[in-house]
Amino acid sequence: MSEGTRFCDWCSRPIRGEAETVIPFSASGARPNSYRHKKGDPECQPRRDPGMLGPRGR
Repeated sequence: MSEGTRFCDWCSRPIRGEAETVIPFSASGARPNSYRHKKGDPECQPRRDPGMLGPRGR
């Protein structure tokens, strides 16, 4: 990926085009902003939990 690529805070995929900026609470302002895909963007899919991919053995 090129430098400056933003990744979605929700799905962890790269964001192409416009993004929503999520400003975290930080009294000192030391935490960086996060980004998410715009609502309804088909590139944004929910994260897959590795524990939910298949049946668990005992």
